[in-house]
Amino acid sequence: MMFDYHIHPNYSCDAEGSIDDFCQAAIAKGVREIAFTTHLDTDYKAEDCVVRVKEEMIDTHSGVWLEDYENTIRTAAERYLDDDLVVLLGAELDIYPGVIEKLPKGFTDVEWDLIIGSVHLIDHQAISLKEDAEEIFSKHSVEELGETYFSIVLDTIETSMINILGHLDLYRRFGEDFYGPQIHELWKPHTDELANRMKKFNVGFEVNTSSWRKGQHEPLPSINFIKALVERGVDTITVGSDAHSPNDVGADIDRALALLGNCCGIKPSRFRGGTKL
Repeated sequence: MMFDYHIHPNYSCDAEGSIDDFCQAAIAKGVREIAFTTHLDTDYKAEDCVVRVKEEMIDTHSGVWLEDYENTIRTAAERYLDDDLVVLLGAELDIYPGVIEKLPKGFTDVEWDLIIGSVHLIDHQAISLKEDAEEIFSKHSVEELGETYFSIVLDTIETSMINILGHLDLYRRFGEDFYGPQIHELWKPHTDELANRMKKFNVGFEVNTSSWRKGQHEPLPSINFIKALVERGVDTITVGSDAHSPNDVGADIDRALALLGNCCGIKPSRFRGGTKL
């Protein structure tokens, strides 16, 4: 069954397309289960902690938007049942030191189906943006970058706030041009501790297909990184397109499923309320 657990509707300021637009695109493409995971950015110093509600920009911290977001997605879930589309309520939480204290009011009262935790920021700068990434890299050796990046991931796992780790080696996007082949080894010293903590707190990871659309040869994380986590007993894996437009719903999901079957002999997990099905 095709499913896509990383979708950004137009609540995310860098996305376009309504909840209905994405649902209809999923049905047309044969995707049977989707999770909406709007950006939940709360670091004021990064200056992007807003969400869009009916064309109005609202401070993420306010929590005002949560009721609208939850109601809209739950209503869509009911409306598309007859179309055999399962619609899940999720968010992509931008994780950084101190993030838990800055969550929107009412965040823990929402009955989330899925929370993705992703590192986008190092020292309040976006590792996913070329100019910011180059400035970050100029301040860190590849070893220092690994220590900083994975310390954020490990600390967040222990909060029990997330279900899935998003695009685990996002630093590859611009890191290869700066560090060279070393960037592909950055995860290795941290793999044992990462896998142990993921298993302890029942946290999985996604295979994010957006890197293929950006011209990279492997998904996020890389095939070797995926294999290393699976070999260490991490068995909760989802797939997501990281779509920011209805056109990208389900993009390369079949390719990711085939890759996982061929390289690891595994099938990704369907998710409901943080529980593997």
